[in-house]
Amino acid sequence: MLAAGVLSGCGGGTGDTSAAVDSSISIASSNTLPIAGMVSGLGSIVVNGVRYETIGANVYDADDNHVLNSPLGIGMTVSLETASNTTFNTANSIHVQSGIQGTAANLNASTNTLTVARLPVSTDASTLIVKSNGTVGVFADLVSGPVEVYGLPQTDGSFKATRIEIETSPANVQLVGVISQLNTSNGTFTLGTGNNSVSISYGTSTPSTGLTNGVVVSVRTNTLVNSSQYAATQIYLRASTASVFTEYQTNYTGTSGVRNEANELYGMVSGLTNSSTGCSLQVQGIPVSVTSATLCSSLQNGDYVEAKGLLSNGSLAAYRIEFKTTGGERNLGNYADDENDNDHDDLKYRRIASTTPSNNSSSSDNSSTNMGTYEVYGTLSNCTTSTCSFTSNGVAMSIDISTAIWEHGMQVTSGVVEAKGYMLSNNVFKAIKMESKNRS
Repeated sequence: MLAAGVLSGCGGGTGDTSAAVDSSISIASSNTLPIAGMVSGLGSIVVNGVRYETIGANVYDADDNHVLNSPLGIGMTVSLETASNTTFNTANSIHVQSGIQGTAANLNASTNTLTVARLPVSTDASTLIVKSNGTVGVFADLVSGPVEVYGLPQTDGSFKATRIEIETSPANVQLVGVISQLNTSNGTFTLGTGNNSVSISYGTSTPSTGLTNGVVVSVRTNTLVNSSQYAATQIYLRASTASVFTEYQTNYTGTSGVRNEANELYGMVSGLTNSSTGCSLQVQGIPVSVTSATLCSSLQNGDYVEAKGLLSNGSLAAYRIEFKTTGGERNLGNYADDENDNDHDDLKYRRIASTTPSNNSSSSDNSSTNMGTYEVYGTLSNCTTSTCSFTSNGVAMSIDISTAIWEHGMQVTSGVVEAKGYMLSNNVFKAIKMESKNRS
């Protein structure tokens, strides 16, 4: 949720594709939870049209359940379990379904396709491409080199990318796809399709329980080298059929349920640039275009907004803006609410007017306290007992931590944190709940 978010792996290995052939490996089911889908919104997260608070939630790799400390990102596929004792939708744990990891090759800008670890990958305008510095890129930014591709396995053996992260160093190859040509006698199967397919060997001494043609698996290897043959060191069963991931696409929506508002970004406005027809800005590190010149003239860097729209080629075309900053410090000039787009500028806008929330941090989960609050990621520095410097999405401010509850009892004075609270005044954020994101 910081910038576009990066989840990178670390690798090692010799490239020996026969290492696991004669040794037994385990075949395990990935974590299967009732809520699963693609992340469509940031600032907490939106999955299947529902926003879930993420402060206090542990984030795991869905396959082996190791803890992940890196931010979540739009286009990641996840499953989650929720808390039942809160008024608001709250995630207890989030399980990230990691993607194909390997070297990108065979890049074709005319068809928007590539191969990763020799598996076929397709992209479209909705695929979010994240450069190694964390900024949003486009297909032309992809070069032959290490990447991780999140997305949706297809029944034909291909892989539809929803998010591609360009990595700075290679990780051990990981493959995700649909099993075909299973040979239990030889302990092998195929992933991919046609010329873009790879053979997986899992060892004849390994029980093949759960492995059948059509099953979606992720396969870990001990090699950094792209190959037409890989020896599995671990196999995880992700789904009994690729149709599960068709449902991910069907349920990909924002909280408004409006087709052109499938993506949502909660966050501080930064990089605001006005034009005669509107403005461009960034929220959660993602470029946003706004078509209302009147509204744009009333916005300023540091305002907290929810921008709803559609991501296309790395930019969000906003169809709805909700101004979230509470208190009396900002009146947005003379801009009036236009929730029905009465002025026909293709943008629906409203101000979320609410009273300043209670300062009683002990009641941080009740409805009166949560009125007008929101979650934000940022970096702490220069802390005293009651305040810190706080930078979120490139916007510098102060954060009042004097009465904040720290999740897991872990209070920090520096590093990346997630905070829930509200604006006291210009450039001062009042924290109700805090969580360090640099923990194991």
